[in-house]
Amino acid sequence: MGVLTRALVVTIVVFASGSVARALETDQYYAWERAIADSEAAINAWVNREIESELAEIRSSRARRPPECEAVTHRIVARFRSLLFHDVVTFVSNSPEVDRYPKSYDEVQAYRRGNQYKRAMPWQVINWMPPSPTLEAAGVRFGADKFGHFFSQGGLYYRWYRSARSEGLDAASARQLAIRRGLVLERLFLGGTLEGVLSPADLEGNYQGMRFYAGLCERPALELAADGWRLAVPFRLREYLTPEWDESWAPNLVTDRVFRKLEPALRAYCPKLDDPATLGRRAYYAAIDRTTETERALYALLEERAIPDPTRFRLETVCR
Repeated sequence: MGVLTRALVVTIVVFASGSVARALETDQYYAWERAIADSEAAINAWVNREIESELAEIRSSRARRPPECEAVTHRIVARFRSLLFHDVVTFVSNSPEVDRYPKSYDEVQAYRRGNQYKRAMPWQVINWMPPSPTLEAAGVRFGADKFGHFFSQGGLYYRWYRSARSEGLDAASARQLAIRRGLVLERLFLGGTLEGVLSPADLEGNYQGMRFYAGLCERPALELAADGWRLAVPFRLREYLTPEWDESWAPNLVTDRVFRKLEPALRAYCPKLDDPATLGRRAYYAAIDRTTETERALYALLEERAIPDPTRFRLETVCR
């Protein structure tokens, strides 16, 4: 199989898994007044078990010499990637170790009837798929669907990044190239064209997944011991979480046609802006928020008038 053919196959596979992740949209506003316990420890433990299991399989192989670190990373990428529903998304959406909202059967049914997409866009794929619950870790709330982006789309970003590095680009330029390609994919396939939706939160998850995979060898989180590859630096979700994972902080950018349908549903959330828990969380986000590389790429598109102004879709703007 030629290089171009392999790249096409990889893109199609990750595109398909990303499409499922998009279908599992989340409504963070819906969970604003709900208490959700921090689940970072349980998520970290699950991810690290998966990495350790893959490394154990590699060590148990009969290869005469251990594989290069890059090859080990590709094995880990393949372990986390899925064509349909991701194992990690299934885990966080069903495990008793992970708190989330909605969680119970009754909560899920109420969510199906009352989330912003159901009210505004009944034709959205979200309404045909299992709901993506809201989780919390390290003070940041986000949808379970973000793990599909982190591990699958992040793996695709990582392949682009490594290809650019092999061609001589420095790390910063290679990251920018991966981000730009991801924006093209999001705008043409996963969001903008098909649904009229561009998700900065999904893009941030993609980018942070690339950071995770790149760090396995560059940090390095993996080390070659006498008996083979070992995980020297365990996965810690908080190192990749930013407020941009929360779609109530970094809302979707939508077309005028979609926004006309969505705006009334968003206005229904305006009273929640004064809730003490909401005010506290948004103050925390403002204190820790920094401009990310993904946001810089989006700002460049905004200057070209290729995307709508993101501030238009913030709830504070809608509720004026």
